Amino acid sequence: MKLLLSGGGDPEKVAHIDRFFMSLIDSRKAVLYIPVAWEDDPSYKECFDWFNETYQPMGIKNMEMAAGLKQVSGLNQYSAVFIGGGNTYKLLKEIKDSRFDKKLVDYLNNGGVVYGGSAGSIIFGKDIIGVTYGDENNVGLEDTKGLNLVKGCDILCHYGEDEADTACKRERVKKYAAPGDFTIALPEDCGIFVEYETITFLGSGAVILGG
Repeated sequence: MKLLLSGGGDPEKVAHIDRFFMSLIDSRKAVLYIPVAWEDDPSYKECFDWFNETYQPMGIKNMEMAAGLKQVSGLNQYSAVFIGGGNTYKLLKEIKDSRFDKKLVDYLNNGGVVYGGSAGSIIFGKDIIGVTYGDENNVGLEDTKGLNLVKGCDILCHYGEDEADTACKRERVKKYAAPGDFTIALPEDCGIFVEYETITFLGSGAVILGG
């Protein structure tokens, strides 16, 4: 399993994480981009334009986009899967409704590489309910349990932007996270790399909340 999760920053903030991502993949093979967390553009054209503009100069020449997850038959032909940000509730609901979560886990267990940013990171925690600060559950998601691939921890992104925002996020975790659970709070320029039982931090400033 090679799972790379970032705090959700702009390209200049996550450049070191992007370089690490490139070191993990075979750039000659296609990368699958999943933008379905995004709410503002149903066609996801602007999302795909951003992905091309950001990652083609780094060496990814073959890119495919999955605007609907039910149509993805398998993942083993891809060098990596990239899951973008947006509304975490929307993303998790679409993944569960399409049973794409099973495909992701199988892909990771067979040596696949997955890179998630912001909402694309949060879904890999144990539960999203305590860390979806700013997101609205407009899709009626009832089961907020995530894919739970980070040793039982929840994942909080965009952490430490300013004092008031940080305090609100801490309070949300305190209010909604399950007692005894830990939350890894990632600043926008920080990430983690999960490789089976090992978690490596990329960048500084991450905080562990709860427990």
